[in-house]
Amino acid sequence: MGWRGRLKLPKEHGAWAMLYVPLAIGTLAAEGERRPVLWLSLAVTFLFIARESVLAWWRARRRHQPARLARTWMLIYFGLAAIFGAPLLLEYRLLGLIPLAIGAMALLLVNAEQAARLEDRTILGELLAIFGLTMTAPAAHYVIRRQWELMALGLWGVSTLYFASSVFYVKLRLQAAHGRSPERREQARRQCAIYHAFLIAALVSLALTHRMGVFLALAFAPALGRAFRHVLWPAEHVNLRRVGLAEIFNAFVFLIFAALAFRSL
Repeated sequence: MGWRGRLKLPKEHGAWAMLYVPLAIGTLAAEGERRPVLWLSLAVTFLFIARESVLAWWRARRRHQPARLARTWMLIYFGLAAIFGAPLLLEYRLLGLIPLAIGAMALLLVNAEQAARLEDRTILGELLAIFGLTMTAPAAHYVIRRQWELMALGLWGVSTLYFASSVFYVKLRLQAAHGRSPERREQARRQCAIYHAFLIAALVSLALTHRMGVFLALAFAPALGRAFRHVLWPAEHVNLRRVGLAEIFNAFVFLIFAALAFRSL
């Protein structure tokens, strides 16, 4: 077991982008003192790192196996998250974070149960994980504004819609390259097409009714382009490293234009 395994660090590299890109957008979109975001960033980082040990501990518990190492790291990471999150509650009195933290913990437990049942890689499992990771967008906006505003919900929704796109896209690429069943390949293609068609309809509606719609169209453009390209011409080979790098670039584009969209309101 390597050092990453011993420390129970997350294995999904793309999940880091799903955590930090919404955090950055929420920070850039809000006007106010940004120092509390530092404490928030540290707290959510260790809460996210704790996820891997929670999953390992939960799986072992369900199978009646020992999980002392996983439990130890889980408690350490939760403790660090609590330490870094404490100033937000004690110094800044941002008590509105408590319901969000409870929701995040509930989603983490649901994800742990799905992982124990080997259901965390389903579309529903991955969408629930994204829903939890992108909570950093409304959280960042809240700690800066010191109150809940409708924009925080918009930041959360837009971030979730964007990263959900990657779920359908990656499943399409994997099924096209490695799927043994023609039915499953066609299902992945159809699901990807339907989701991104819905996404285009939502963006067109925003563009017609709000000025932020133009910036959001630019934010989603690379992701929409790559999705429909492979819906129309599915590739029989997939380079996961290349796909990962492209997704990082697309996320960076999304960060810039999504932040501009909400700053324009």
